[in-house]
Formats: sequence, structure tokens, C-alpha cells
Amino acid sequence: MRFCFILVTFLALGAMGCARKTMSTTSADSSGYSSAENTGLNANENREEKNAAGTENILIGVTTRMAFDQAPYNAWFHPTYQRYTPNPKIMEQLEPLLEGVTIKAYIGSWCLDSQRDLPRFIKIMDQARIPHSRFQLISLREDKSGLTGSEKTDSVTAVPTFILYKNGKEMGRIVETAYPTMEMNMVTILQGTNPK
Repeated sequence: MRFCFILVTFLALGAMGCARKTMSTTSADSSGYSSAENTGLNANENREEKNAAGTENILIGVTTRMAFDQAPYNAWFHPTYQRYTPNPKIMEQLEPLLEGVTIKAYIGSWCLDSQRDLPRFIKIMDQARIPHSRFQLISLREDKSGLTGSEKTDSVTAVPTFILYKNGKEMGRIVETAYPTMEMNMVTILQGTNPK
């Protein structure tokens, strides 16, 4: 009798597991994709295409931090991220200034300036505990074109370009080179002492 009860319980739990699995693969989520097609990653993010020479892949369009954990991008991202130490005194000034700030960054995965400054930017955001939802990364081709044309709307002519916004208003930009440091440039912009 006890064996029959255990067997029936086991079969019922197994059937519920299968039913749950079947249900999840046929139901649609809020994006309109069925769960069977939706791996949890947005198909419009972290896209790649061949560079102009056709010799290697580059990122194009909306890009997330996750892309830089993958080859070949992790080869330049991780070492720079690990080596960079934001200035603690500047970070003390920067953290309260970042309240309510959003940032749009135009980058080129093929660009040496982007390969230098993007990991530094992410390290600053991580150290300041700024959620990744408050900044958007957009990867461009070598000719500075993107997928949606937002780079034209934002008058982007060089990468990387980091645009800082507060209450929807552009506060300033860091273009191509953050001198003397990324965090110092951000403080200067957010304090309103950035020459326009």
C-alpha cells in the first residue's frame, strides 16, 4: 500500500512537471514571443555583423553588458575593467551627482578609444551602484552608422560618445577621449562647469 502511494505521488508530480513544461513552451510572454522561442534574451540586443572589410564580427545596435562577457569582446573588456580603479575622492563627488542621471553611450566594438573607455565607464557605474537600466549602449559601424538612425538624431560623429541627461535634458558629452579621467569629466559635466 505504501509503495502504491509513493508510486502514485511520483507519477502525479512527474505529470505536473511535464504539464508545467508544456504550458510554458506554448504560452506567450509580453513581448509576443512564445516561451519556446524566447530564451530570455532580447533578439534585438547584442547583434553582430561583419566589419567593413568582412574579416571579423562587430557589435551593432543596442548592446548590453552581457555582450562583453563573450569572445572576442571579453579579450579587451575584462583586462581594462579589472585594471581600472576610479579615483575614490572623485567618486565621492560623482555618486550624489548621478542621482536621476541617465546616460546614452555610442560605442564601436572595433574602436580602440571605445575599448579603452567603455570598460572604465562600466566600472564607474558599477562602483557607483548605478543600475544598468539607467544607461544605454548603442554600437555603431566603422562609418558611425547604426541600425535605427539615433546616432544622427543625437549628432554623433565620433565614438565613444557618452551623453549625460538629467530630467530628459542633455547636460553634456564626453567624446572620444575622457581627459583626465572619465569620472572627472562626469563630475565637471554634472556640476555644470563643462564648457559648451
